[in-house]
Amino acid sequence: MENLEPWYGVRLIYQLHGFSEETSQNVYEERILIVRAESGEAAIEKAEEYSKDYEDATTEYLGCANSFNIFDENGSCLGPGTEVFSVLQKSSLPPEEYLDRLDDKAS
Repeated sequence: MENLEPWYGVRLIYQLHGFSEETSQNVYEERILIVRAESGEAAIEKAEEYSKDYEDATTEYLGCANSFNIFDENGSCLGPGTEVFSVLQKSSLPPEEYLDRLDDKAS
């Protein structure tokens, strides 16, 4: 039987412990999982369930998740080049400063 639930990309945020002892900065990880679910809320619940297997003494889920409906109304669209997550951000920063800020967050 074909699963008719839509695909969702779910972004989960984790804190990594003991990862970077040489610096006083915290280290965070963003993971994106794809799941089938009836709604964005149900997708987050499923992803959080999968997350339990990922967590350990060094990886703590912070309870922050966002979902994104992967539009596949013409059948399964998953494959090379498929967008599985997107977030729109508002900022008063010009493009170069915005990208610098993103780079700072990734460092």
